[in-house]
Amino acid sequence: MDYHIILLPRFDYWAWVHACKAYALAFGPNLTSDPETAARYMAPRQVVTFPNFSGAFPEQGDPVKWFESRYPGVRLDPIELDTPESLAAKLQERVEAGDRYGQRLRPFYLLWPTDYPVITQKYGANPQIYNLWGLPGHEGLDIRALTNTHVYACADGEVYEVNTKPKAHPYGIHIRIRHRDGYRTVYGHLAQALVQVGDVVKARQIIGKADATGNSRGSHLHLSLKRDGATERGEDREVRGRKERHGEPTRGEEVQGERLAVEALPCQGEAFGNPSLQSFSQTLLRTGDK
Repeated sequence: MDYHIILLPRFDYWAWVHACKAYALAFGPNLTSDPETAARYMAPRQVVTFPNFSGAFPEQGDPVKWFESRYPGVRLDPIELDTPESLAAKLQERVEAGDRYGQRLRPFYLLWPTDYPVITQKYGANPQIYNLWGLPGHEGLDIRALTNTHVYACADGEVYEVNTKPKAHPYGIHIRIRHRDGYRTVYGHLAQALVQVGDVVKARQIIGKADATGNSRGSHLHLSLKRDGATERGEDREVRGRKERHGEPTRGEEVQGERLAVEALPCQGEAFGNPSLQSFSQTLLRTGDK
């Protein structure tokens, strides 16, 4: 279960509260004007929704940067608007769509791939380690997943690669799925793959069991989101393919896709909201209430 709280500006607070009335009746979130309360509310399982504009929270400055620096595990759902009236209209769209975090209104979104709404290593983390492979930092997300627990497909797609050898690749046993619009997801360090190449899978379908195969110190899921042709270094497909065949990550490979990924990841069947991770994504919301 996820917990949800809406953070509202102190200035004209009751107008902001009134803007949330229909949404609160539909989805039942708590409301507060205190960022510290929002950050600590049922942590780390909460999602914080808030209007994001200059001056909304003057003591904190940029609320996204404030949350990420002080409470990096908190899942964020910033909404880019600056009046109670515009917030009411946006939340009404979500109510009418039955879309708590607004993800299904996007052309492409992901569902959370494990039963544990916790990121253990963010995109871009530990550059001192990943620089050894020519990467600016961690090129995916590490997500909590205990040994032999379920791993789910993030979106509808077709399985195009399954590696079943635990020591033959840095990702160990892993699965690659191709999605619409050139997006691809990679699920690494598995104990077992439960799908085969050519299988057509649905979002939230169980595709494997989690473990720590490959280059991993403990059970978790490594998730990467890639997009065809969106490399940061402008490498051609032959170079990228050669690196992948030798188990060498390609820096920022399909970075647009990876950014979308982090911004959109949700949990337990709900669409990813928008966590506003400035590094890995600005489109992937890691949220969920089902």
